[in-house]
Amino acid sequence: MSSSINGKVPRSASDIVSRPQVQRLIDWNSDVLLRLLKQVVASRIGSGKTTWDGQRVAEPILEQKEDCIVLDEVTDVIDLPGFVFQRKPVDPEKLELPSTVVAQLKEYVAALGLAYHSNPFHCLQHASQVTTALTKLLSRIVVSQLRYVDEWEEENEVDNDDETKEADIANSIAPHLHNHTFGITSDPLAQFTLVLAALIHEVDHCGINNMQLARNSPHDAAMYKNRSIIEQRSVEKAWMKLMEPAFTDLRKCIYSDGAELKRFRQILVNAVLATDIVNPELQNLRMKRWEKTFANKLEITPEDVNRKATIVIEHLMQAADSFHYMQPWIVYEKWCFKLFEEHYLEFKKGTTNEDPSVDWQKKEIEFFDSFVIPLAMELNDCEAFVVNNDEYLKYALKNRQQLATKGHLLIPSFIAKVKEGSSNSGISPSSSKNKPCSPLASPWEERKEAISKQNQRLVAWNTEMLQRMLMAIVAKRNAGAEECVVDIPAIDLEDGKTYHDEIVEIINFPLFNEQTSPDRLDIDAVVLSSNVVSQLRELITLISSRYRDNQFHGFDRASHVCMTARKQFSRMMTTNVTQLNNEGSRPSSLFERTYGISQDPLAQFAVVFAALIHDCDHPGVPASQMVGQNDGDAAMKWKNKSVNEQNALDTAWKMLMQHQFSDLRSAIFGNASEMKRFRQILVNCCLSTYTTTDDEILSMRKSRWDRAFVDGKKDFSHENRNRRATIVLELIMQSSDVFYATQNWHLYQKWSQRHFSEIYKAYQDGMLGRDPCIFWFKNELLFFDEQVIPITKQLNDCHVFSISGDEQLLFALSNRQQWAAKGGNEVASMVARYHGQEIEKVRANRTYRRMSLSAKQA
Repeated sequence: MSSSINGKVPRSASDIVSRPQVQRLIDWNSDVLLRLLKQVVASRIGSGKTTWDGQRVAEPILEQKEDCIVLDEVTDVIDLPGFVFQRKPVDPEKLELPSTVVAQLKEYVAALGLAYHSNPFHCLQHASQVTTALTKLLSRIVVSQLRYVDEWEEENEVDNDDETKEADIANSIAPHLHNHTFGITSDPLAQFTLVLAALIHEVDHCGINNMQLARNSPHDAAMYKNRSIIEQRSVEKAWMKLMEPAFTDLRKCIYSDGAELKRFRQILVNAVLATDIVNPELQNLRMKRWEKTFANKLEITPEDVNRKATIVIEHLMQAADSFHYMQPWIVYEKWCFKLFEEHYLEFKKGTTNEDPSVDWQKKEIEFFDSFVIPLAMELNDCEAFVVNNDEYLKYALKNRQQLATKGHLLIPSFIAKVKEGSSNSGISPSSSKNKPCSPLASPWEERKEAISKQNQRLVAWNTEMLQRMLMAIVAKRNAGAEECVVDIPAIDLEDGKTYHDEIVEIINFPLFNEQTSPDRLDIDAVVLSSNVVSQLRELITLISSRYRDNQFHGFDRASHVCMTARKQFSRMMTTNVTQLNNEGSRPSSLFERTYGISQDPLAQFAVVFAALIHDCDHPGVPASQMVGQNDGDAAMKWKNKSVNEQNALDTAWKMLMQHQFSDLRSAIFGNASEMKRFRQILVNCCLSTYTTTDDEILSMRKSRWDRAFVDGKKDFSHENRNRRATIVLELIMQSSDVFYATQNWHLYQKWSQRHFSEIYKAYQDGMLGRDPCIFWFKNELLFFDEQVIPITKQLNDCHVFSISGDEQLLFALSNRQQWAAKGGNEVASMVARYHGQEIEKVRANRTYRRMSLSAKQA
């Protein structure tokens, strides 16, 4: 793993310190590219193509013109292959590439990773985030296949057992997908190249922009004619590395002939150069091409289709490169700080004369207005996505609004954080001599302190999110001129009852009210009292303190579940163009489609709050084991049903009912009826996350589903609408709770490892009777088969989301398939990693004791 571009080695000590993180990023990017490379090879085999062979057929070579730079290769139209149906397609997941190819791919990615500088922003971590965003955007093009097959079969009444089904789909569905995405869907080479472009697009970035780089290094700038210097250099260095003899087998898999080599190079060049949005020549070319292609809406020749594909390819790259602008505020703020830190440090070093703190807010707002928001709008207008992308536009608009409101507060905090980071990492030997000798904290103690700081950030983020949702509740109450009752009597458990007894089949939701429809609410006009805001923050802080220091069931995971639930609601309330045409502009259309949930901010708040509390005080031991041990009489108290969930709900509810949160309660629910509904939603949602074996509950859920969506398909009564709404809220909670299994493999691996470590620790501590090494592989398969996949399927079948949920289902199926193939090795790796961490803990504690003793003796 020592190779790097041009033989470079890590540039600083920070590179060496962060090498474990670099290694994880290298492994993840290698895994993503390997999966796409398998699709390239599988498509080639299915089409009957053969590749070049170094011994018989010479490797195809690109013709290079003299005095031609990378920028000169940017083309107006990239030729993509036409649609070819494969009668006997090869399954990429079952395809095994030669071990030499896998090794060369990982070695190449490692070389790219080590060629990145340790910049705060333009670094390997950012490049990896861009590959993640690009992979997700590509999935939103390709993921539509399942829905199209289902719709086509339904329209044409195709019998599932019909022998001609394969040919029918080939003749109707696959060509439609090809045309809808302008050929990108059926060209795995284009998809592989795009993700590779994301990985290489800032190789050897020095932390300064092109203009400053031209001033500081005029010789280097002259090599690239003073235009797009960083982007051209990245392409050139990554390409030269790939062309080395050590990667011959890898190149054979990427392209098989001159035409594929040319397409590979063109997409790579266009995609990377698309990230330079300042070059006026390129911007002018893009504007003319857009007007020529999408203004008249005509698709006459293959050239028109290829031109559209070229535009989409560049837009995908640009959107992935600026992904943080179109994500929740906390993501934008994180990466905004990293970019500011990079510019500020370069200014302090003297490599640039522009102080970013002078007009940072103004420039960011201008960037939103001139690039981010228009790009988000064009992503929709290019019509390549079946999965609606209003989500990105809405986040961009919301972040722009928040930046305009409180952006001036960011700069002082950014500068303070930069200085704090510098002081922590830049202690000189001379200054350390004057420090008093004191016991030093071990790395493990520092780890605990870091976790505490992380929780503080999570508290701030959750407070901001729930505060916004609380403002929506108050806005609805104000719009409906509803009176607010103060000091509502608290609801307590009845004697001899549990929360499990409070589960209801149907929760009653309010009727449609045009005056309080979401389009009429001015949420930004709501000003919550300082008491309400401070009490909300205090409550969330108190909840976070009741989470134990578990690897899996911790406050950080609860925050992820919150974020996922909030995102599900935003997808529910997004209306795409097709739905708008079908439903018209009636205010009641969204209400009807979402079974009233869209007009009920109290229900949305309750579900997200349930996500926050659902693992509160979790002991890190499965409930089944608590029942066996009867730990702390908890199992007896909750009658051996949903022990952890009921305990969490009871803990959080008692907190909320404390006198110190009276103002907050008055803001959440204005009367006793709202309090009752809020509690019912909490109970149903929190307890829905328990993998129950209670036949009564399972039977109730199945019969309720049948009455709501099967037998009651045409039942539009108020009761059935409430039944459907109740089901949807529980499904949102359940899908959010298993979010990591419905995302990419890397994220699933991360949380699966943490879950295993938690269970394995319980076994090592004698709190668990069975070694999880024995049952973990099988249990994860059951987890997918009995929970994750059925939940994602039902979530689709509810038909409340304008943005298709096929993406989550396909990720779940893919993760299940990968776990079935390599889960055994994963378990072995998890055990080894766990014991490695325990050894590090022992060493750290031993070092701490020795250093403390030395300090005392001194």
